[in-house]
Amino acid sequence: MKKPYIKHEEQVMRYLVMAWKTFLKLDATYPDHAEEFAKGIHSCQDVIIHRIVQRTFPKEFPTYKDKNARRY
Repeated sequence: MKKPYIKHEEQVMRYLVMAWKTFLKLDATYPDHAEEFAKGIHSCQDVIIHRIVQRTFPKEFPTYKDKNARRY
């Protein structure tokens, strides 16, 4: 059984893919919008990827559990 946080990370990645595919269905209104949206999606994916790297290489990429970290 997958740990809950891994399951949630996978869910976030699926939502990002769904957001991209849904965005592509919109009519284009400006030439740069698709590129800007893609950059935003990639930024979000990078955060999830970083979490995976932290678990895989904990000494090289430590995890900091700050109780004061922002939670939106």
